[in-house]
Parts: sequence; C-alpha cells; structure tokens
Amino acid sequence: MMNKIVLALGGIVICLSLTVLFQYERNRQLSDEKNRYKSNTNSLLSDIKRLQIDSTTMAVDTRVLRLTVDELEDNRAEDLEHLQKLGVQVKSLQALAKHSLDVNAPIQAELKDSVVIRDTVTVVVKTIKMDTPYLQVSGVIENNQLTGNIHLPVTLHQAVWVEHKHRFLWWRWGVKAIHQTISSDNPYVEIGYSEYITIEK
Repeated sequence: MMNKIVLALGGIVICLSLTVLFQYERNRQLSDEKNRYKSNTNSLLSDIKRLQIDSTTMAVDTRVLRLTVDELEDNRAEDLEHLQKLGVQVKSLQALAKHSLDVNAPIQAELKDSVVIRDTVTVVVKTIKMDTPYLQVSGVIENNQLTGNIHLPVTLHQAVWVEHKHRFLWWRWGVKAIHQTISSDNPYVEIGYSEYITIEK
C-alpha cells in the first residue's frame, strides 16, 4: 500500500514538474514575442537619424526590424520576389537590408576644342572633363549632342549594433534595440532610406 502511495506521489511530482517546465518555456516564448513586437513598433515609429560625420561622410542610423519568415511572407512579398530572382532561398535567409541612395552632384567643367579623326576626316568637336576625388565626368559635344560618362565612386560602410536596456559601470545587459548605422564616403551620395530586417526562425 505504501509503495502505491509513493509511486502515485512520484507520478504527481513528475507531472507537476513537466507542467511547470512547459509553462515556464511558454512564458519565455510569449515574453520574447512581446519584446520583439515592442522593438518592431519602436523601430517603425522612430525617425531615421542623420549624421554628418565630416565634410565628406554622411551617415544614417535606423533601428532594426525583427520578423519571422511568416511575417516576411505576409508583409514583404515584393522583397521576397526580388530574392527569388536572385536565387536566394527564404529558408536560408538570416537578414535582409535595403538602402536607397540619391545622387546630387553639381557639374562644372570647361568646354575645350578638340579634334576627332573619322574615316580620315578631321572633325572639330568640343570636349568636357571634370576630375575630382568624388566625381569624374568626361564627354564630347558634337552636333549639339553630349556623349560621355559620369563616374561617382562610393563606398557604403554598415555597422549593426546593440543598444542595451541596462548599464552599470562596465556591465551591460538586456537588449532595448538593435541599430544599423550606414555611411557614405562620397559627399554627393545621400542615403535617402535604409532598413535592416533580421529573420527569426
């Protein structure tokens, strides 16, 4: 009789332990989901912070969105279609970034007389040339038509970093937000829009 009571109590303890573990894990998942939604809401409502680092470097700082694959499929069908054209599988996706750049470069170049030989005939044309570290323009004006090339070398630097909820001396814990900072090293290239999405499985 005593053995039956001990076994019954043991079974009850095991069932209660499993229930507590299940509830703890479920509570942790709900807490993570709540924090993710809160972070996404803050990201969507926050403005893009624009920074002028120096005379040639402009940067923007945005918060990172955290989406599941299902949310990505529901809300970003256009982006997924673009990824499929590139041959990227959604299952393998870790993060998704999109940047919009605007180029606004003033061109000031002198017209020069030049000679072009076509089929042994010498033709007088006007040429333009502008060569700076951030903008190169070259072209030929013939019959009131400009033919040439414009080249703007630009490098984008991207950093993804964590803003912590709590700080004490040198200890930091808890994630308040994940930020993305992206900068352009060409003063004529302005970052109009930038977003970074991490994919959560």
